[in-house]
Amino acid sequence: MSKSVKVKVDDVLATQSHQLREQKIHKIRAAMEALVYGAEKVSTTKCRQFQVCLNRARLAAITWSDADRQKAIERLEREIHQVTPAKRKLFDKLFERHERQLLQEVGTKATGPRSKFAKDLPLKKTAAEEEAYGAANITTDEQLLFRLRLSDAETEAITWSLADTERVTNQLEREIYDITSNEQKRFKMEFSIRLIEFEAWWDTIGLQALRKNIEQRVIHFGYPKMHLVSPISESIC
Repeated sequence: MSKSVKVKVDDVLATQSHQLREQKIHKIRAAMEALVYGAEKVSTTKCRQFQVCLNRARLAAITWSDADRQKAIERLEREIHQVTPAKRKLFDKLFERHERQLLQEVGTKATGPRSKFAKDLPLKKTAAEEEAYGAANITTDEQLLFRLRLSDAETEAITWSLADTERVTNQLEREIYDITSNEQKRFKMEFSIRLIEFEAWWDTIGLQALRKNIEQRVIHFGYPKMHLVSPISESIC
């Protein structure tokens, strides 16, 4: 096998091995669910309902709403800028006045993303913050800290972990499949055993079988060319 062909086989194997492995694990899981929970409990209709609900829960968990963002902003303002509810109300009033004055200066039509209004509005906001909260509480370092912690809060809020997946999966299985916690524990134990057996088979037999199949698909295209070339020397003579 030439070096270029081997590289091609390795590339195809890297892609297809992951896909095939995931497909086989999915089939094993489905078979174990039917065996442990009962086929009638994990019917096709209920499996689709389960997947829809799981996707919906994941989407809701990784979405940071405007309300959640505002709560995080207010919390960080209290912690970093020492903003009290009274100071917040004062800021809202001052900022509204500054914004209204700026609109009067530039006109309501000149409010695009590259307009003077868009450029000057952050400055008006900073001025309102310094006036309401005190300039000493709105230093450059504190503003940077505020932005960093707000970014961290957003990242934490929209992160869907493996623990979240397992927790929501268990909850939906009980609700949709009408199974018990004991049945879930039994499934987890038996599926773990089947998964260990599959991984052992995959490493020793499955992966090699897939490589052989890929080699046959990739290399066989070269055989006709080699065969056609072989009688040329005889024909010349």
